[in-house]
Amino acid sequence: MNKSAIKHKRFQGISLLLSLICVLLLQNDVAADSYLRCQGGLVSIGDTKAEVLDKCDDPDKRDQWEEDHNSTISQIYDYKTERYIAPKRIKQPIQMERWTYNMGANKFIRYLYFQNGELIKIETGERGRD
Repeated sequence: MNKSAIKHKRFQGISLLLSLICVLLLQNDVAADSYLRCQGGLVSIGDTKAEVLDKCDDPDKRDQWEEDHNSTISQIYDYKTERYIAPKRIKQPIQMERWTYNMGANKFIRYLYFQNGELIKIETGERGRD
C-alpha cells in the first residue's frame, strides 16, 4: 500500500470514531429528559409520586392544579414509549402536579410533571442556586 492509501484509511478511521462519539453525546442529550438521577436512584417516566419521593426526597416546590372533568388531554409525545400518541379523553378529574428540584448552583433545576400521580414529563430548567 502506498502512503496516500494509508493516510486515507487512517482519516476514515478517525472520521468514524468522531461520528460515533457525536452520536453517543447526542443520545445522552435526548435521554436527559426521560430520566433523572437522584441520590436514591434513577427516576423515569411512568414512576409514581411515591417512587419519586423514595428516590429523590421532597421537592423544593410543589404546584398543584386540576384540569376540567371530561376533558380531552393532548399528550403530543409519550416519553415512556418514545412515540407520538393521539389525544385521549379522561372522564375523571385530572390532577396535575409540577415538582421542582433545585439541584444546586452547579446543576440545572429539574421540573417533574405528574398526571393523576404518574410521572409524565421531566424538563430541565435554568441553572440552580444554593
